[in-house]
Order: sequence, then structure tokens, then C-alpha cells
Amino acid sequence: MERNFGFFLAILGLFLGFASASNWNILNQKKGKYGLQITLKNYCESWRMNVELYNIREFEVVPEECVQYIGKYMTSTQYKVDSEKTIDECTVYLYTSCDFKKDGKDAWIFDVDDTLLSTIPYYKKNDFG
Repeated sequence: MERNFGFFLAILGLFLGFASASNWNILNQKKGKYGLQITLKNYCESWRMNVELYNIREFEVVPEECVQYIGKYMTSTQYKVDSEKTIDECTVYLYTSCDFKKDGKDAWIFDVDDTLLSTIPYYKKNDFG
């Protein structure tokens, strides 16, 4: 009898765990780990920043809650300003850190992603998701 009751409790615990996990949503979260108030905008901005810093790796899609936010950011003036600042910082780095011989044999090798090609058309086609 005790064995059956233990088995029943284990199954019930698993069921309740799956049920609560399936209902989890960032919109239902009120406070962060350190008592900070988390809004959807805060969450999505943090997600975007951590993707850019490569703290979140190998994601396949933008979280559904953040699709609209990411789309708004990628088509905003702020995105253009952020991109121009990145270009400026790269230019300063290259001119202060690289010893160009100016003999016509200097070569630049780029990783072809958002460095040279914009992914905005791809994201627009896929509704930024």
C-alpha cells in the first residue's frame, strides 16, 4: 500500500510540474531574482542585449513575447545609431591597432553576418520572429 501511495505521489508531482511549466510566461512574472520589477520591455531589452553580447547562444527564434519589440528596435533610429557607433569604434580600432604597410598588399577579412550584410530583410520577411 505504501509503495502504491509513493508511486501515486511521484506521478502527481511530475504531472503538477509539467502543468505549471507549460503555463509559465514572462508576462506572469512580477519580480526578478533580486526583487526588481520586470516588465515585458525590460525582459525583451535584456534578451536582445544578451544575444548581442553572445551570452545567449544558438537561439533559433526570437521569443514570441519579444517579436514586436525586436522588430521595432531593428527598424528604429536607435538601431542605425548603434550600427554607426559600432562602425566608428571598429574604424578607430583598426587605425590605432593595425600597422598598415600601404604597399597595396594589406587585406581585410570579414565574418559575413551583420558585419557586412544586413539581416533586416530576413527578419522583416519572417516578421522579426
